Amino acid sequence: MSKIIDLSYLNEISGSDSSFIKEMLELYMNTTATEARQYYVLLEENNYEAIGHLAHKMKAPIQMLGANDLFNLVRSLEKYGKEGSNIEQIPAIIDEIQKQVELSIVEIKEILTTL
Repeated sequence: MSKIIDLSYLNEISGSDSSFIKEMLELYMNTTATEARQYYVLLEENNYEAIGHLAHKMKAPIQMLGANDLFNLVRSLEKYGKEGSNIEQIPAIIDEIQKQVELSIVEIKEILTTL
């Protein structure tokens, strides 16, 4: 299984402080990861602008975790949502984001057992 999370950046900015890394990982699981489910509600409402804003809010935490593929998906979703463009692609992007978020949580839980 390919890794979604790359802790290089967190290790670099924290000096490999495991308590800081643990805090960031738990914050991601308790906020960012749960927010991803909101995309489906917003999609049901055809609220593409709100989808774009939610994607914008999620970018920084995802980038801190070094989840580059997930970051690129969220960045595209932000752009499409705010512009109201490529609307036909948005449901598939949301599905892929949800899948990667779920996999990232599994990965984070494994990482947390080693910290």
